[in-house]
Amino acid sequence: MAEAAVPLNLVLVGTNHRSAPLGVRERLAAHDHGRDLVDHVRAAEPVAEAVGLATCNRCELYLVGADPEAMRDAAVERLAELSGHDRERLEPMLYVRAGAEAAEHLFAVAAGLDSLVPGEAQILAQIRDAYASAFEWGSTGPVSNRLFHVALEAGKRVRHETAIGAGGGSVASVAAEVASERLGGIDGACVLVVGAGRVAELVAANLTARGAGNLLVANRDPDRAAALAARFGGTAIAWDDLARAADAADVVVSSTAAPGHVITAAGLTSGRTRLLVDLAVPRDVDPAAAEVEGTTVVDLDGLEAAVRRTLELRLGESGRARAIVAEQAAEFRDWMAALRVVPAITSLRDHAERIRAEELRRMEQRWETLSPADRERLDAMTRTMLNKLLHEPTVRLKQLAAADRSGPYAEAVTELFGLAAPTAPE
Repeated sequence: MAEAAVPLNLVLVGTNHRSAPLGVRERLAAHDHGRDLVDHVRAAEPVAEAVGLATCNRCELYLVGADPEAMRDAAVERLAELSGHDRERLEPMLYVRAGAEAAEHLFAVAAGLDSLVPGEAQILAQIRDAYASAFEWGSTGPVSNRLFHVALEAGKRVRHETAIGAGGGSVASVAAEVASERLGGIDGACVLVVGAGRVAELVAANLTARGAGNLLVANRDPDRAAALAARFGGTAIAWDDLARAADAADVVVSSTAAPGHVITAAGLTSGRTRLLVDLAVPRDVDPAAAEVEGTTVVDLDGLEAAVRRTLELRLGESGRARAIVAEQAAEFRDWMAALRVVPAITSLRDHAERIRAEELRRMEQRWETLSPADRERLDAMTRTMLNKLLHEPTVRLKQLAAADRSGPYAEAVTELFGLAAPTAPE
């Protein structure tokens, strides 16, 4: 029995920091849009493979299946449900890509070309984690496996072959730069880092490098807070003391995965100058804190001016990075195109092999004098002849597929050799 054809339609539906405001992105981030999101869209009949990529600045679904429009609708409906908006309101904030365009978008994301801070390195690990999770859940398949492997390769190539990530640029470094600018320098400043993950670690490194005098670290896990504080000569504080420490600090940078605000306006004393930098999605800092006299709140959307300066420094490398992305996208497009002629090629080779094997069996009785070694040589010789005969048609069909011209030729092969499946009786 022939194997079922691999679904070949790739669709991307997503939103990011360019297309949706922070309020929408944090609603999407407030849900378990890893397995929950992937399982939901996979329940839709047209979706055969699904991978969800969710970061602070994007929420994207990469889907593979038979019906592109049905997949698109399933993704839009689910994202609308998670965002709390009706479909008509959310849809203008979404982008949809199909086929090679979807692949090229993912490769650009992996290269850091679509990040808030161009060239930032964290996104590559986030893509790796998203793919590993989807693979573990069993929601990937031949197309998505290849897609994400190539994406990771593209990201690594860009970082090794260009200098787009030079200088260690990241949201954390931009946050430290903004803090220094807003306060006229942070030498001797009391800095509170809330969280103990990778972003918090980068924030602590950037702030201490700029001269922060007193580094405090708060995290729900006291051991993680203590470990991070020890790395940079700081002090871990109890989570219950967070409000007091935030009120007393000159700079607070928060990047937790909490579902709600961890710093509120109610805990801040009016009239004291402080800067609250919120790097979390959903937001850690209650926006109402900005109304407290002397308090300035900067969230991810507010970092854009500093990001633009970083972008100007890296524009010279973006051309080389995009060339690598385009090269990888072209290779993936050719691979996808070749998949479309695999059924015809497989059927032709199976048909030829059946004829070869049947003829060898039919002549078996006439070769009673052949030794076992001669029989093996004869089998190998006829197999080699078959492979040489079919090599050129196989190569040509794949070349035509890459040029998007394989359709009539694949149909001709199945028709000329009688490979088309018989019509089922009515």
